[in-house]
Amino acid sequence: MTVPESTPSPPVPPPGAKRRALAEEQAHLARIHDRVEELRERADARLAAAVADRSGSTFQARFERDVTAHHHAARAARYTFGDVESLAFGRLDLADGDHLHIGRVSVVDEDGEVMLVDWRAPAAASFYQATAANPHGVARRRTLTTRGRELLDLDDEVLDHEAAERLGLEVVTGQGALLAALARSRSSRMRDIVATIQADQDRIVRSPATGTLVVAGGPGTGKTVVALHRVAYLLYQDRERFEGRGVLVVGPSRAFAEYTSRVLPALGEDRAVQRPLEALAPPGVAVRGWDRSAIGAIKGDLAMVEVCRRLLRHALPPLPPTTRVSFEGTTAQVRGEDLLTVRARLLEKVRPDRSGASYLERTGAARDALNAALWRAWRKVHVAAGRRPPEERAGTGFDAAMDEAAEVTMLRRCFWPELDAEQVLATLANGEVPLEDLAGDQLAADAVAALRAAWDAAEGWTIDDVALLDEIDALLGQEPEPEPEVATDDPGIRVTGDPGPEVSPPVDVEAPTYRDFAHVVVDEAQDLTPMQWRAVARRGPYASWTVVGDLAQRSRVAEPSTWEEIAGLIGRRRVTIERLTVNYRTPVEIVQLAREVLAAAGHDPDSAPTSVREGGAPPQVVRTDHLEDTVTTLLRETVASLDGTIAVIVPLSLLTDVQAAVDTAAVDDDLREVRVLDPRTAKGLEFDEVLVVAPDRIVAEDDVGTHQLYVAVTRATRRLRFVTDPDATFPGLHHCTEVAPGETSAGVATDDVGGNGTPTRLT
Repeated sequence: MTVPESTPSPPVPPPGAKRRALAEEQAHLARIHDRVEELRERADARLAAAVADRSGSTFQARFERDVTAHHHAARAARYTFGDVESLAFGRLDLADGDHLHIGRVSVVDEDGEVMLVDWRAPAAASFYQATAANPHGVARRRTLTTRGRELLDLDDEVLDHEAAERLGLEVVTGQGALLAALARSRSSRMRDIVATIQADQDRIVRSPATGTLVVAGGPGTGKTVVALHRVAYLLYQDRERFEGRGVLVVGPSRAFAEYTSRVLPALGEDRAVQRPLEALAPPGVAVRGWDRSAIGAIKGDLAMVEVCRRLLRHALPPLPPTTRVSFEGTTAQVRGEDLLTVRARLLEKVRPDRSGASYLERTGAARDALNAALWRAWRKVHVAAGRRPPEERAGTGFDAAMDEAAEVTMLRRCFWPELDAEQVLATLANGEVPLEDLAGDQLAADAVAALRAAWDAAEGWTIDDVALLDEIDALLGQEPEPEPEVATDDPGIRVTGDPGPEVSPPVDVEAPTYRDFAHVVVDEAQDLTPMQWRAVARRGPYASWTVVGDLAQRSRVAEPSTWEEIAGLIGRRRVTIERLTVNYRTPVEIVQLAREVLAAAGHDPDSAPTSVREGGAPPQVVRTDHLEDTVTTLLRETVASLDGTIAVIVPLSLLTDVQAAVDTAAVDDDLREVRVLDPRTAKGLEFDEVLVVAPDRIVAEDDVGTHQLYVAVTRATRRLRFVTDPDATFPGLHHCTEVAPGETSAGVATDDVGGNGTPTRLT
């Protein structure tokens, strides 16, 4: 991404020009809102009518009613945006004398005149891509700053001075959409950037959905919100493909998923499925927290694929030593060890992600193989008794007799029982199945010992266990749906156009078992292990991909180190890498410290994105013997003076104690909105103010602790402070001003934009 280029200074507007322009744009904005409300009410009314319609009882009538209801529901949703700040946010005055208003959705009036052009339409591309050097036929670009139906400000940029003069276009100026966006306080949810997308961001948003697109960039470059806008663009460009088969967005945590959940609905798209990584666990499995990076690397090693496959065999219950089989007056004793061989042959053919090859899909084959083994044993005894049984089992009634035999019923429950992934993995985690027996030739001895110790100490499943649970779940698969009964009195006559029973029902992309998304977005992708990539990849075997991340923020020690390797893990050879290099979030004063942390983590500090904001306070450090008490004191001071969001980022070992201290203080003080997070949970989030507690312990607690500190120090948009032990040291310390509690509110630069103390000057 490039810093917005400079343009010639606009002429001084004539008296009253801005007032006239504001009045004109306000009137048009009101007409747009009235029309959108009318269209939404019309769609709601038609939806209600379709739902209430009970005329016609044929399959065709019901099918058409459902299709009609779905159409009107989708149309109503497309005109429902929630609490958005800008329905219309721009205007293009073209060199040929025409003009277009740009917004979240296309709006046409009753006479067919275009009132608003969807930002994703080709005609709107110039709003983001036109420059003074290449105006794309645009004489003047106008940016509108709105709040709901109210126009707050506007800003003009002349791109073709000759055309603007020829058309007599007046030029008025304002704060500017980008500057206004940077000046605002953050909230608990990510905002869309539809009104302020920059040219190179727009190029990524509009890139075709082929292969794997990697959006790489450091903190504050907008890579996540760009990826979400790309989802909205793809849904607009090819709705049948992407809405029909669904779009999956995978984030690192529930906190991240909640933070980004507002963006797509605000863009009028609600069909994308957004899930945190932990939600890929089988339904009903409780997941909490992460393992240390070294343990996560072991669980994420591809060697665990073979371990999981072996585990399925060992997790099955033992068979009875003998089972008695009686049929036609002959009784045979069948040995369990002989049946174990039969079961082992069946299990050898069980494979994940292969049609018909999962454990549950082979239930019918297992039933038949068991009956065949019992038949052979019974027939051998029957022949030895001097009798002559049929050569073939079919038609003898043997299977029906076995269905009624109590001993055989018990045997079947042991031979091929119903299983679930959590039950199977638990046999390994709790020691019922020795880990050494399964992984001895797959993992090093020290890795086996470390994994055994981690599971012994665990209080539940972690996010790093999710990939193992998913691998086992894929091995188990889904039991095939029973074949539908075919009516015997069907005359075979069907009315032309009747879709008939062969019409597939609409795809439920929200179903936990759905595995065929058309497009998959993976955020904070640098943190996924190879096993986690397997879990995500099986959700979109034929999908196009958007992979978002920053290798400098990695929380792993053994994950793939290049984006090309990651594309290989999801089975894609074609990979396009787009890099965002401008940091719009973090002030220069904090970026200087972050660069030093980045260097300490082993990365080139010059790879840090360039900040375009300056004028903030330098980072501060408070030294104390009482970390929790000092944190609550600083929070009270901050809440009293700051309008915005606050986070306390602490090492995992202090999370419980600091959270308890903040909760206690919140009883008497307004600290309920303060977030207390460990660095991994804070990843991807942003706050106006950040307190980093014990940064030296963050570094020391993990093999990638310095990377975690880099994440922590780049969450702030206004002010960054550290609370440390008296003698603590950490990368970037010399960029901090040492202060005592009570002095920390001093020195925050302010300007006349918004009056909220936000450093908003652009460099």
